[in-house]
Amino acid sequence: MDGDEGEEFGSFKELRPFGEIVAFAISILGTLELLSFRVLMTLLPLEQRTFGVPRALADVGSAKQHHLSQLAQLPVSTMVAIPDELEAADLVSCDPDPGDRRAHQVSLTAQGRDLIERATALAWRHEQEITAGLSANDRKTLLDALSLVFRNLKRPG
Repeated sequence: MDGDEGEEFGSFKELRPFGEIVAFAISILGTLELLSFRVLMTLLPLEQRTFGVPRALADVGSAKQHHLSQLAQLPVSTMVAIPDELEAADLVSCDPDPGDRRAHQVSLTAQGRDLIERATALAWRHEQEITAGLSANDRKTLLDALSLVFRNLKRPG
């Protein structure tokens, strides 16, 4: 995102009216990142909400829908429609699982592999842009801290 695209949000300092509240900062950054990533995804025939599915399949090869929902960090209910949409676009194939008649194995097609390679290259370039100025150690520290916040949010209660 270049300087003008985020102008409607003002400066980050202005977005901290409640002082040093991490949850508020994460929320604002999440909103800005979603907007930025949405613009990036318009360059490809892939919707933002479906990006995680082929990305996960690129890592594991194939997976049952239930396992794929965990890998892509999506609710199981969402995983009913997404593979069907991706299959209609010839990005994945959904084949009956030989070990479980009720389940399907989802795999990337050649077209899906090509698309996720292009999408990953764009996403990596975007990652480099939004983390510009962070050292490798700073980036690792940030990821570790965000992982801890994620685990804390996932705890019941």
